[in-house]
Amino acid sequence: MRKQLHYILFIVLFIIYAACYQDVLSHIIFYQEQHHLFLFSTAYFTHSLHTEGWMSWLTDFLIQFFHLPLLGSCLMAGILSSVYLLVRFIIYRITGKRDLLQLALLPSLYLFLQTVSADASLVPVVSVWVSLLVVAVYCWLLSPWLRKLHRLIPDISLKPAVYWAVTVIVLLMYGGGTFYKFLQKYDIREYRMLKAEQAVKERNWDDVLMQTEKYLKRQANNQLIFYFRNMALYHTGQLLDHLLDYPLNMGVKALYFPWNSDSRESEYGHFLYEDLGYINEAQRWEFEAMVVWGETAPHLLNLARYNVVNKRPEVARRFINLLKQSLFYRKEAEQLEAALHTGKVPGLRAPLADVKESPARFANVLNIGPELQYLCEKDSTNRMAFEYLMCDLLLSNQVVRFVDNLKYMRHFDYPRMPRLFEEALFMYRSGVGEEEFSKTGYSVSPETEERFKHYYQLYQQKDMRKLRLEFGNSYWYYLNFVSPYGNKIIAR
Repeated sequence: MRKQLHYILFIVLFIIYAACYQDVLSHIIFYQEQHHLFLFSTAYFTHSLHTEGWMSWLTDFLIQFFHLPLLGSCLMAGILSSVYLLVRFIIYRITGKRDLLQLALLPSLYLFLQTVSADASLVPVVSVWVSLLVVAVYCWLLSPWLRKLHRLIPDISLKPAVYWAVTVIVLLMYGGGTFYKFLQKYDIREYRMLKAEQAVKERNWDDVLMQTEKYLKRQANNQLIFYFRNMALYHTGQLLDHLLDYPLNMGVKALYFPWNSDSRESEYGHFLYEDLGYINEAQRWEFEAMVVWGETAPHLLNLARYNVVNKRPEVARRFINLLKQSLFYRKEAEQLEAALHTGKVPGLRAPLADVKESPARFANVLNIGPELQYLCEKDSTNRMAFEYLMCDLLLSNQVVRFVDNLKYMRHFDYPRMPRLFEEALFMYRSGVGEEEFSKTGYSVSPETEERFKHYYQLYQQKDMRKLRLEFGNSYWYYLNFVSPYGNKIIAR
């Protein structure tokens, strides 16, 4: 069994690594694949060699297979576990002795720990792996000369019981140390954010809610998490009931990303604008992201899609032609190419495509409010624009403008007045009086009035714990205790 131990360790390492990349490190496989694109073209090959080198080119070649998560996990596990075998082979060829302390495990474990962070480059891992392959081949070719060294190195013979005792202790030390360092380096917040992003791209809104809920229950506020969560709430029909389940201390920024020229944020802005049907703005975000992150598959696909629906076939074709040179995105590229003459992409709507502006209108990149107002005016069927506009106005304390824009609600089949809307209407009525409020044509249910009486009773008693537990998700609580814009209604 001593002679077969290295094969057993290799299999154990492979299984552990593959399981990690399929589970707790699955976000690494996703992130790496989304930020690299390998193209089968001479131009790409030449450019890669001149700008990044052989190892980067080879790394991108391997990363393209991460498109299939199971294959990507097995590929990473195979590379890392084979590092152990290669080091063990080199040690044996040079010394002629067995690796009693299992030192060959250390490079493999070290490289594994370097992949725990999504931002970590895989180029060093591939470089070490290739270098070890080359050294192993040389050691094999030079075996006759290396045997002369074997006589210079003394034999260390251990009794079986001692050998296994040393082996077990060493393996426990390496395993325990690696696990400890893994826990130190592993970032569960990064995992939740990337899994939420993956779910958004897959339109799996229930999974988005699950990932963001788990994040918010353990961590402080995060704009990206709220951004994804609110999109998922809308798509599952829960936005107006659960918007304030968690304190939105950032106000309206929980709904969108203002343009801050931030390289990291540039990847996310297009999601909302695409769902709103504001394709020009979605395209601007994606183009900026491509400038930062390069011509990766997600950016090329989206830019192709947006230009198809905006009826710019030649621009779309430029991105499609690049995707056709890839292994796993060729089919999607061909589908988009077939849609060039129709100008329609499944799941993508462009309600403003035929709106003629005179003079030209420029988007407000710092405040989404005017864009939502514009969408509601130009497309009365845009329910998402309406709900986001209402939420934007409520979160910015603009209750008067909220009431002014309730007129758009008649275009949609709400079974009842949403709870948040009624709570805001109650605040508006308290400010303008019954006579003025009656002119709006809206009403507040008796249930809402009773709830406010209980809220106000707890407020007077200064029972903040109970107030937060019972009314933490109400608009009244947000306005009084959470809003970053103060606790007063903004008139206009």
